[in-house]
Amino acid sequence: MNKALNNRPSRSGTLRSSGPDRRPADSWDLWTLRALWPDADFEDLDDLRERKIAMLAREREALAGLWAGDRMLLAPGRRFLSEHPALQSGLVLSFHQGPFPLLVEPYLDAGLDPVILLNPSAREGFQEKVEKLRSILGHQGKVRWICVGEKGFIRKLIKVLREDAPVIAFIDGNSGESGMDGTRRDGALYSLPGRDIKVRTGLARLACRLQCPVHLASVHWDERMQVIWEAQTDQTPAATADPDEVTRRLFDWIFSQVMARPEQWDFWVMLREASACFSPGLGVDGRIPAGLRDDFIHAFHICLERSAASVRLHLDRQVEVWPGGVLANLTDDRFYPAEGLRDQDLADMREAPRSLEELSEEHGFHWVKFHGLRLCLLGMARLGA
Repeated sequence: MNKALNNRPSRSGTLRSSGPDRRPADSWDLWTLRALWPDADFEDLDDLRERKIAMLAREREALAGLWAGDRMLLAPGRRFLSEHPALQSGLVLSFHQGPFPLLVEPYLDAGLDPVILLNPSAREGFQEKVEKLRSILGHQGKVRWICVGEKGFIRKLIKVLREDAPVIAFIDGNSGESGMDGTRRDGALYSLPGRDIKVRTGLARLACRLQCPVHLASVHWDERMQVIWEAQTDQTPAATADPDEVTRRLFDWIFSQVMARPEQWDFWVMLREASACFSPGLGVDGRIPAGLRDDFIHAFHICLERSAASVRLHLDRQVEVWPGGVLANLTDDRFYPAEGLRDQDLADMREAPRSLEELSEEHGFHWVKFHGLRLCLLGMARLGA
């Protein structure tokens, strides 16, 4: 996982080095990219966007031939199940890479009726693509759908797995029945080069419980725009296996593929929404021992009430407020709810420390009492002369 983007040494960059033409969304996208490449800069982000645009254009051209009747694109997939017969049953886990809907095609061509497990919000768009593919190619088989969260979905899922039907799931969706809030609350920690994220363990727990085989399968485009099907088969976890560790091995495989072909991954938002720094209970700065917090709060209030003209608030970190109400400590890569703080409130403080009196005159006493104290408690600011 140490591959540099663009095959060139990455250069350190800051989110504020973007210039006036950069949008706030660019900062979000660069922060997301830095989960995999911590030293990525805006040049890397722009290059990845350009590569993705070029890849999508080539993909549309290649698929146009398929819709026009050229079946040569599917030839490797027609050999896929014969080369990996174990994939005809069990959990077939994949992710949103390249022409990922084509993963279903070899099953339909073989006369099987695969089951696809996904979230209700993803079903409409994905089902439309799969049904279009099935109709154009004239397959008689059907795709069965199980939606996470629908009544009795676990019972249905267990039933089809025990019948040895293939169940296809795209695990980088990573939201489960309780959504991404549930993932951040209950998921297992997974360490990427740039930060920790939270990942769902439900499929691993199910596989351990049922002792069903787990297969890893994916499709991607090669340099000649041929579709490549790949698989690792028959990795049945032990009944005593730790589902968290099984899940981490699954995501090891996913991110090894993503880092090899980042322009073909279609689910970058996962790295933002699943970031562990947004999880409940992870927002307290550990540098302040619990026993000192009350003392510090008391001292801050005394300074605000008695020495506001002489005590200044120093920003000790690179701090921004991002769209969506996110307070970002970019120095330590830590993120919190902004709680009403605006980026323009921080503008003057970035230039020079402001006295508590000056801040009170500009924003009000209670603003300083809340936001000034909170910045200190979160390790982003300090009081000084």
